[in-house]
Formats: sequence, C-alpha cells, structure tokens
Amino acid sequence: MAADFTYDSVLPVYLKLDSTLMPEDIVDGYMETYRPEVWSKFRNDEFELEEKREETLRMMKDRIAAADASETFIIQSRFEFGDYDFKNEKFDFRPFADGLFFKLDHCCTDLPRKIKVSFLNADLVDGIQMAKDEAKAFLNSRKSSGGYVNRTVLAKLSIVMKEVPARGDLKSEIQSVEIYDNDGRTLITKIARESATN
Repeated sequence: MAADFTYDSVLPVYLKLDSTLMPEDIVDGYMETYRPEVWSKFRNDEFELEEKREETLRMMKDRIAAADASETFIIQSRFEFGDYDFKNEKFDFRPFADGLFFKLDHCCTDLPRKIKVSFLNADLVDGIQMAKDEAKAFLNSRKSSGGYVNRTVLAKLSIVMKEVPARGDLKSEIQSVEIYDNDGRTLITKIARESATN
C-alpha cells in the first residue's frame, strides 16, 4: 500500500532521514500540532508541560522508529507534453528534468516549515514513447474543432524517500510514473525503474 503525499505522512520518514534534527528540539511543535488539546491545556504550566514533553517525546520517537523509510508515496500532478519527435517516436515529456520539486508546508510551530521533495533520478522520464500512427491518432483525439490540442496529462508518481542532504530538502527516487489522460481514467503509458519492475 502506498501512502498519500501529505505533510503528516511524510514527516516521520523525513525525521528518520534527517540526522541533524533532534526530536527534543521540536517536541513542543509536535505536541502543538498532533496533541493540540494537551498543548492548550498545559502550555502555561511549565511543571505539567515538562511531563507532557517527556510523554510526547516518547510518542515521537516511537513514531519515527516505526516509520518505514522504504515506504512508497504517491504524488499526482498534471503536466503538459510537447511536440512529437519523429526520429525517436516519442512526445517530448521531461517534467522532472529542470529541478522540479514538490513542497509540503506546515505553518507556525517549530516543526520543519517546508519539506521540499525533489528527485534523484529525474531523467527516468524522457518522453512518451508512441509509434507514429498511434501518436497521430492520440493527438487527433485531443484536438478541438477549432484546432486546439489539449496536451495536459495526469501523472501518478510512485516515489521512495532516500536522503536529507540539507534541512528541509528531501531527495526521493522515482519508482514509476503512470501517465493518464487529463481526467485520470485512461492509462497512456507506465515508465518504471528497471529494478522496480522486477
């Protein structure tokens, strides 16, 4: 089962991979975010708060220890594909090649505010391969009566988090990319890492 790509689901894996960020440094933000009733009740009483910090720290450490760094996350996003390359029989499609990243935000506590997820193997996707006749029919099916061609596709990326080279920067590896038509119903193609297909 793949996990949804949300701040809450990525955070434990991020904390597991970021060896520079100590749970003790962000325990108050964790309590405020994930135990808001405890935070609001005890935050003004330092004696009670210290006890709740220790309790929350144990919970945090358990959650980080239980986080599976090899868990697969799914990102869905829309992209545009380019012109057809007749020589190589593929549409131009390199959405991750120019330093694209996805940002997860969390406001106003001492938890990491931004987690920027980028790709170690961005060059995995290099075009939408399609024979010439098939490509022509595909393009025609996306053409309006006025000649406009809808070049938007929906991509579903399966990724695994790999490393944190700097605070807030999370490098991932693309396992596979499924490319669907714009409404996400019809699969056009699937591109996968060699070892991910085995």
